[in-house]
Amino acid sequence: MKKNIRILLAALVIWLVLLLLLVSAEAHSPGASIHSFWDAVWFSLITITTVGYGDLSPVTPFGRILGLIFAFCSICILTALISLGMKLIGGQFLPRARLRRKREKTWYVFNALNADTRTLARKLREEEPDSIFLFPMPKDEEAREPNAVLLDLPCSTLASLRGSTDGMVFFGMSEDPWANYTQGLEAAALHIPAWSMTDLRLDKLPKGLHLFSRSEVISRSYWQTNPLRQEENELVFIGCGNAGSALLERALLTNVFEPGRRIYYHVFEDTAGFRELHPALVKALTPDGDDDVLLFYDGSWAGQQPLLEKADRIILCADSEQENLRVCSELSTWFPAAGAVHLLLSTTVPGLQTFGNRESVLTPEFVMKDELNRLAFRTNEIYNKNAAHPVAWSDLSDFLRQSNIAAADHLSVKVRYLLDRDDLTAIGPKEYRQAYLRYLSLAADHTD
Repeated sequence: MKKNIRILLAALVIWLVLLLLLVSAEAHSPGASIHSFWDAVWFSLITITTVGYGDLSPVTPFGRILGLIFAFCSICILTALISLGMKLIGGQFLPRARLRRKREKTWYVFNALNADTRTLARKLREEEPDSIFLFPMPKDEEAREPNAVLLDLPCSTLASLRGSTDGMVFFGMSEDPWANYTQGLEAAALHIPAWSMTDLRLDKLPKGLHLFSRSEVISRSYWQTNPLRQEENELVFIGCGNAGSALLERALLTNVFEPGRRIYYHVFEDTAGFRELHPALVKALTPDGDDDVLLFYDGSWAGQQPLLEKADRIILCADSEQENLRVCSELSTWFPAAGAVHLLLSTTVPGLQTFGNRESVLTPEFVMKDELNRLAFRTNEIYNKNAAHPVAWSDLSDFLRQSNIAAADHLSVKVRYLLDRDDLTAIGPKEYRQAYLRYLSLAADHTD
């Protein structure tokens, strides 16, 4: 839009210069009909619009050259004006008019139009078909999203257009995590619920601003859809980058089972520095203790054939998808007896057990975490009932909030254990109720 305005201003300046030159060439010539600036304006408009009344015409050689320029420019100028007018109507007026008619609907505002936002918008549209989805104008006109409003307006202007911030939701999911965060702050300041994709972890956030990362949603999605089976105790992580660290952290927090069962986590290629960032955890989870075991290897995984052969699950979680595919190929070629291999890939590949694809992780459930946050909030309330110094959810640090969220996430592990169904992935109110009744039954048996 700004580019079109600059072009229009430049064309206007050129037009004014040509008019002044025409007046200076014609005004004092014998037999001239163009004597003033307004005569030149009238002549140029009649010429450009191809009407040509003939009441005014240049008589000097230079004036006639300028007249030819106006004549030759007529088609170009008309085309440009029509194109600009259509862009103004289609890019500003019509979208605004459409939004005014849909003020009662929920508006989901995205700060980018890319594969991630398209996926999340599609999932939201399945739940709320009548909602409005706003995206910025794409640079590639062919990349337009169907059934969406394309408009380059900040949240403050959109709120004025709507008349209220009620019913507006903001998603910051561009490739710039800092822009996602700052734009999320601006939306939250307007009392618009905002979700921003960034790796930042802050203790205090303004009300209404929620941060999430791709690694976080991948880790939650993975352990919910690929829970550990009873016979799985040896896990190998290869390529422990940002996503791998999130997977490992989530596993240590949620994969807590009955006494006597130990899970061994073997980690290769710790590129994200998990070992250095969690020294106390690494020191505590050793083979000499009674808890799960966390082991890091400095050498190549290829030299650990006995470990690979006894592994129950091998998780390829490097941040590079090409690296995951390469390692998968080598494993299948040289270690065919290795355990189940899971690959981190953004798309599903037939014949491979993949995870982390956009369709499965960029969903309202994992991005917005409404149900999980409700469970975590309830967990904190239960804790506060028996605490000497209760702390409200809004006053918790990010670490304590994440602890409550991890505890809520661990409920699915408890449900599988109580129902003796380690393959259960879809857990709802019915399963929670069955697990609770089973818990009461076991507690009663223990009391007797």
